[in-house]
Amino acid sequence: MTTSARTPETVTEAVTEAVTEAVTEAVTEAVTEAAPTTVPGTVPAAVRARVPVTLSRVRDRSADLITFHHLPDAGEHFAVLVPAAPGDTAPPLVRLHSECLTGDVLGSARCDCGPQLDEALQAIADQGGAVLYLRQEGRGIGLYNKLDTYLLQAQDHDTFAANRMIGRGDDERDYAAAAAMLLALGLTRIRLLTNNPDKVRELRAHGIEITEVIPTGVYVTAENSRYLSAKAELAGHTIALLQEAAA
Repeated sequence: MTTSARTPETVTEAVTEAVTEAVTEAVTEAVTEAAPTTVPGTVPAAVRARVPVTLSRVRDRSADLITFHHLPDAGEHFAVLVPAAPGDTAPPLVRLHSECLTGDVLGSARCDCGPQLDEALQAIADQGGAVLYLRQEGRGIGLYNKLDTYLLQAQDHDTFAANRMIGRGDDERDYAAAAAMLLALGLTRIRLLTNNPDKVRELRAHGIEITEVIPTGVYVTAENSRYLSAKAELAGHTIALLQEAAA
């Protein structure tokens, strides 16, 4: 039996060829995988992971925290998803809740965000649906800027004027990511828990069918009554019976 001898030159060529092929394959795979995330919004959003949790704030209800790939912005938005009871054919209840560290976590009385989040979690625990927690602190201007506007509001400026005084928009939020999350979850026909007409308009513009708009409760405190009045009077939020609730 004879074998062909391999010279050092042919061995070197074979190794070089193998290494080149492996590197090319790895680079191609990495580029292919990374490409959709380098141009946000070019591919549909997709579920990244589902993490089971127990919601102690709503009677230890089981839920999934859902994270996403390919959202149209860089925010680490997530969904709190609770399935409806078997046989329930009503469209799922959905709340778009913008992050508010001061209200959601610390219980600040300067806004109504904490009580609205509690209401939404309770409602989805009872009826099934999703709370989309959107990382858009301070109507999109960020935590530090929001706290700066609090100082201006203390000087008798409303919340929207205070935003403009620091060079920001009245409301810089965008709900394209929320629509992408709903599409990824297959929730294209929903009931929406909100007082904000912008959320209704934007979701519908992105192809989400809203069968019913359900207003949230009115959570008035001595510290947030002017803030709620500004939202109702200047931004068209459907905050019903504001004067009676404040009495």
